[in-house]
Amino acid sequence: MASKCSFCGSDKYGPGCPKTTNGLHVHNNDEKRCIYCGSTSYGNGCLKTPTRKHVHGHGANKCIYCGAVAFGMGCKHSPTGSHEK
Repeated sequence: MASKCSFCGSDKYGPGCPKTTNGLHVHNNDEKRCIYCGSTSYGNGCLKTPTRKHVHGHGANKCIYCGAVAFGMGCKHSPTGSHEK
């Protein structure tokens, strides 16, 4: 089953969501893919967001920014420097 935007139900990624304040489609139900572009990559390189950072969906007890199972500080991709689950 294809992932859908959590706000509008579209299968599209990137800009065009009428129901989010920033206009971006958000697919936060897939921990294996970036919520903004669908890539399996972590870190820099997301072309669908102004920050250019891939952010994965929640789940699998992994950091959404780097994929590590670590806790606390040390994530170089998180805006706060912390591993976020």
